[in-house]
Amino acid sequence: MALYFGEIHTHTGLSDGRGEPADAFAVGRAHLDFCALADHAQWHDAPRHEGFTWAQERLAGWREAVPAERDRWPEVQRLVRDYYEPGQFVTFLAYEWSSQRWGDHNVYYLRDDEPIRYADSLAELYAKLDGVECMVFPHHTAYPPHHRGYDWEGFDNSKAPVVEIYSGHGSSETDETRYHFTGNPMGPRCPEGTLQRALELGHVIGFIGSSDGHESFPGTHGGGLVGVYADELTREALWDSFWKRRVYAVTGDRIRLDFGLNEAAMGEVVSAGGQEPRRLKVEVDGWDCLDVVEVVKNGRAVQQWAGFGLKSAEGARRFKVGFEWGYHSFPFEREWNILIEVTGGRVAGIGPCFKQQRGAPAGFHRAAIRNPQTLEITSKTGSPRPGGGQFQHVDLDIEGGPDTRMIVRLDGQAVIEATIGELVRESRHAIPYGHYAGTAILGRAVPEAQFHAKLEWEDAVAEKERDYYYIRAFQKNGQGCWSSPIWVERS
Repeated sequence: MALYFGEIHTHTGLSDGRGEPADAFAVGRAHLDFCALADHAQWHDAPRHEGFTWAQERLAGWREAVPAERDRWPEVQRLVRDYYEPGQFVTFLAYEWSSQRWGDHNVYYLRDDEPIRYADSLAELYAKLDGVECMVFPHHTAYPPHHRGYDWEGFDNSKAPVVEIYSGHGSSETDETRYHFTGNPMGPRCPEGTLQRALELGHVIGFIGSSDGHESFPGTHGGGLVGVYADELTREALWDSFWKRRVYAVTGDRIRLDFGLNEAAMGEVVSAGGQEPRRLKVEVDGWDCLDVVEVVKNGRAVQQWAGFGLKSAEGARRFKVGFEWGYHSFPFEREWNILIEVTGGRVAGIGPCFKQQRGAPAGFHRAAIRNPQTLEITSKTGSPRPGGGQFQHVDLDIEGGPDTRMIVRLDGQAVIEATIGELVRESRHAIPYGHYAGTAILGRAVPEAQFHAKLEWEDAVAEKERDYYYIRAFQKNGQGCWSSPIWVERS
């Protein structure tokens, strides 16, 4: 199976975001494998906000139907249809149904001609979707229950194979781990709506990440992505993998994560005898030095691997190297035409880490391997108004050795040149345009022993009638991932 990365929860100016749906799809096509917009369609029990005129104006009509999303739904359907290119870029039709009482849910359709279905309760929404090829995913579940969080009452697992464990709001895994809920007036993270609480209650759900971004920029780095193992890049193949929970969540870096237990793959429910060994196999391929990899069983970490940064670069034939550009105030905007050339090695892959920025043309940031020795990047950083310091980033997977040489060219002129051996020791930068006018940085090279791990662990203890296991892994740069669980039932 191939691994694909996408973003299926982002907003535009049709509800409470900025920008146009066409811009969002253009951005998604520029750097993702698949994409779905999920603009707000209804908030049936939205607060009245008495005395707050701006809030009343913003939410006018939302109790029945969000006006622009309702009126332009045929346009959204057309864009989903027009941007779908099997084998190249997959789109899904989606919208968000919000509720103070039952939490927020995104509705996804397999077909691109379905209507918005309005409802005044979660039970009514489920009823209207009976018999429809759809999925209904809760998100930011760890907010306070009855305040847009989730208490899992009435949750229908038959309509929700997966749930967002991570988004721009933070992590809903537990109420105590990394990536806290911060900066949102909806409140703190609470235990009742966490995904571990859902697992404790017996729900069989996979984990995904998506940003919930509001800038028409699906896949903004750090907001969350979902990795999907599928037979091919088509709607039907991805849809099948969502239902089989062959999915996992990343915060931003496109970490490759594979997890199996005996003969079971990520997302499966299997049977085993009470004394039968459970052999876990984990493979992580990151984009920075790994910090820690953990096995979580029934809500607690039972195995941990660390110390990856202590491993030597000696003999390495594969390295991850980050490249950043931007960091300018003058001019307010700058266009970049970049070539990164590799001699004595090859570019085996890339990991785009593009971030939303207001004012830049939709889909402008592009990175493509022209040939095994050349990466081509086109980008526009900054904004039409003051507020510099923005930057963009791409990670490179380099096959080579200490003498492999990398050359960065801006507008055809070489500005940075270094060997992998030199980059293992320190990064290199260039300020080609003058003070405050733009900087390019070729980061430290991370050897394979520090970012890639094949791990095994065996467990022979059956604690419950159905135990669950999942993997979480974090890098030194703060990026992380969570596998969907594997459940083991006593036979």
